[in-house]
Amino acid sequence: MRHSILRNILRGASALLIAAAVLVPALAVGARSASAAASVPVSGRSSFDDVASEAEAFRAELALNQEDVKAAPDDGEYFPHLWPVRFSESGYVSSEFGNRLDPVTEEKTEFHAGIDLADKPNSKIYAAAAGTVTEAEDYGGYGLTILIDHGNGYETRYSHCSNLLVSEGDTVVQGQIIATMGATGRATGVHCDFRVYLDGTAIDPMTVLDPPERG
Repeated sequence: MRHSILRNILRGASALLIAAAVLVPALAVGARSASAAASVPVSGRSSFDDVASEAEAFRAELALNQEDVKAAPDDGEYFPHLWPVRFSESGYVSSEFGNRLDPVTEEKTEFHAGIDLADKPNSKIYAAAAGTVTEAEDYGGYGLTILIDHGNGYETRYSHCSNLLVSEGDTVVQGQIIATMGATGRATGVHCDFRVYLDGTAIDPMTVLDPPERG
């Protein structure tokens, strides 16, 4: 029951965010000054403490604590709550879910359907939950990418990898090392573009992830 409620809340929240991403830039066309453009987050560096606080705040707003989530009958290791990276001291969230300027051109506002996790080259990337690898290939502008189906409506995607350590069709367990961090595809630096999908719709990963830990 809790999982069904969470699913409906996340689906509705994502729809609102995507709608806002279309309407807000349209209203701002022609009136945006240089200073206003600068206010749109491009790669705003979030501190480790800020990210941890944000994750806790999301859980409070949804009236779900971590024990409730783990206790849901269809969650367990197939629920994508594990962070896909173990940040080093230099690691950080370089871009969040939502509107931002194109990180390459810094000219056009776009909707970012995931979070960017920046760290050292070849940092390990972990499966956020158990499941089956449905894609493990070069994905054009997203570079070397892995997509995992968790069998419960959730999918997770990991892009811009330097090396893929699993193949299509592989079964993975939660916390398994699946790739290393890189800058393949269209990227401005070493990072993992991490995305979570619920029934095919991108949701903010921060609504399901545990508070992050340093590796």
